[in-house]
Amino acid sequence: MSTVPHVVSVDGAAVAAPYLYRVGPHVPMATAVDTWQPFTLRTLDASGDQVRPGTTADGLDVDRLFPVSGPIEISDVRAGDRVGIGIADIRCAPVGHVWTRPGLGFGNPGWFDVRELKIQPPLVLDGAGLELPYRVHAGTLGVLPAALAPARTLGPYGGNVDIPELGPRSMLWVSAAVDGGGVFAGDVHAAIGDAEVCGTGVETSAELDLVAVRGDWQAVNPAVMTEDKIWLLGIGTTFEDALSVVLPEVTVALAAELNVPESQAYLLSSLMLDIRPCQVVNPLTSVAVSLRGDLDKCLVPPQAHRLFHQFLESTVKGH
Repeated sequence: MSTVPHVVSVDGAAVAAPYLYRVGPHVPMATAVDTWQPFTLRTLDASGDQVRPGTTADGLDVDRLFPVSGPIEISDVRAGDRVGIGIADIRCAPVGHVWTRPGLGFGNPGWFDVRELKIQPPLVLDGAGLELPYRVHAGTLGVLPAALAPARTLGPYGGNVDIPELGPRSMLWVSAAVDGGGVFAGDVHAAIGDAEVCGTGVETSAELDLVAVRGDWQAVNPAVMTEDKIWLLGIGTTFEDALSVVLPEVTVALAAELNVPESQAYLLSSLMLDIRPCQVVNPLTSVAVSLRGDLDKCLVPPQAHRLFHQFLESTVKGH
């Protein structure tokens, strides 16, 4: 496994730390920052920068797949806290790759193939003339889980959530399992489609400018806040299982917002839900759920809105 300076502190000093392939409560922290103290994580692409045109399945070192950077200790965070990880900016490489291999993807009959794309914001350009909107985001972001797990999996702590809204000026809310939280990131995409059916988006190395804040409410599921919309993430072994995990939280929030019984909120949710499959290619599936008609704001408490707007203001001042 490679050891490179992938953590940059607020004063610009680099900290050398190994890329991680498993995350858990006893993984040593790479460095520590305070809440609201900006830091940068440098990431490889999801293949560990291995997959390029001409790469063969036999030449792929599977032990180097899916590296993540971190973890970063947040000094004010304690186990059980809600942690908001704000993404101030993401700078990615000028090229990216979409690829698949046997055993990866939805319905892959055994193909191994690679395609290179040029990343030229506001577009991602394919050699056949296809133009994709540049929508850079962190496919993987979270805090250390309560038990040791592969970096490519996901849970209430975040991880490999693959929601495209998790780009610059967004915030992911997760629950800390250990003191200090332990923020980690990786798997940056320049573009992706719903469900990530081949197993990858436009995978690219990147630098992520991050900040972490703490909240004092309890929640089961991760939440993503953007300037336009709020999403709750359901995680399960199937799409249906993931949806059944997150829907009760939506129902409770909607009932409180409209002052109606939960049974009535359940009826209304059937009329107001936005549902997006984030990825269906890993052992655990992720689904993003929101509400229409400006009701998405009820999915997180007022404290989350206050902290998120404080984060947005800080990114404007930082630039």
